[in-house]
Amino acid sequence: MRVNEDARADAELLAATERGDGAAFAVLVRRYIRSATLLAAQLLEDRDEAEDIVQDAFTVVHRRARTFDPARPFGPWVFAIVRRLAANRRARDARRAGLLELFGMRELAEPPSMDGEEAILARLDGAAALRAMNDLSPMQRACIELVVLRGLTTQEVAAMHGVSESTVRQHVFRARASLRNVLGDQGGTDDG
Repeated sequence: MRVNEDARADAELLAATERGDGAAFAVLVRRYIRSATLLAAQLLEDRDEAEDIVQDAFTVVHRRARTFDPARPFGPWVFAIVRRLAANRRARDARRAGLLELFGMRELAEPPSMDGEEAILARLDGAAALRAMNDLSPMQRACIELVVLRGLTTQEVAAMHGVSESTVRQHVFRARASLRNVLGDQGGTDDG
């Protein structure tokens, strides 16, 4: 029975969810939770907050299942919800940080660092790569992380960010070229 449910289209599963079919909703969640969490983690740079956002996003999907247009793809809809919720979270956090700063109550800016040789080696091994990644545009960094490091397809990344597949491929190409230039000059390896 699970094989048949997994083969159903997203719109069918969402329609079944609207009728109260919890198993159909579970299939949708399993189908999109990984990519939605990766997107939220990129946007928020915090895995715990990303998981909260994705949970909230699927709550919105469940609550608003009847408003979904079955003629449109489901993936971009859920990813748009994730992006909106993440933007709201970032704005809330920025307001909170501003208020804390205004009242002289600063939160810990960064976690405590490692001490000794362990910290030095960690910085030496990854410092050039981190600098190179930070020098990429935000979209290049997002695309190369999701395609190369996380193994998502260009189609999945395009749906997540609301852009075309060719745009994703272009960002990955440019990011790889930039990383090769920077890391090649510093003895980095080429990933092929």
